[in-house]
Amino acid sequence: MRTYIEIEGLRMSARHGVGDVERVVGNDFVLDIRLEYDASEAMASDALAASVNYAAVVEIARRVMNEPSRLLEHVVGRLRCAVLAELPGITAGRIRLAKVKPPISAELGCCAFVVEW
Repeated sequence: MRTYIEIEGLRMSARHGVGDVERVVGNDFVLDIRLEYDASEAMASDALAASVNYAAVVEIARRVMNEPSRLLEHVVGRLRCAVLAELPGITAGRIRLAKVKPPISAELGCCAFVVEW
């Protein structure tokens, strides 16, 4: 059995981007996070300590997103490292970071970077 927690559509403003203006003014971003862990004990015991706390994942994401980066790849890499360091039970995952309004002269929904491990 494979078990996960998922946080979808976590919206926040941050100052990531190649252009100087993006790192000053900022942009809107959306994070989707899926983390695999062994939830069998949590399923049997109903104990929060046996689970992965959603609020803890959101706080890690907020902290990482508050530090500006030029590339989405760098942000996602830092987030992955922080999650793995602070939540040792995570065995696999997927993080998708989307820039809602990229400074591109094209009509599009967003630009995103995804990592799975």
